Amino acid sequence: MARPLEQAVAAIVCTFQEYAGRCGDKYKLCQSELKELLQKELPTWTPTEFRECDYNKFMSVLDTNKDCEVDFAEYVRSLACLCLYCHEYFKDCPPPEPPCSQ
Repeated sequence: MARPLEQAVAAIVCTFQEYAGRCGDKYKLCQSELKELLQKELPTWTPTEFRECDYNKFMSVLDTNKDCEVDFAEYVRSLACLCLYCHEYFKDCPPPEPPCSQ
């Protein structure tokens, strides 16, 4: 059975591949693909009141090479930043209780 980190890496890769290429290049996300990925895969992290201009701004931040698409490296960097933010936010919280052994 795959370990949680192995599952997480597989999920990151498979999620990108699921959404990329619907509108063109299968190795990149266009803005509509990125928007759909965010809405469906990170619904609690993507406010429902996001406007189109919010997605435009988000896209411009992720699209570091300014080709109007998000490639896999840009996608992974954004997830790494999200992980860093979560780590900083939760680092002083008490660790979760271990599950009870039965």
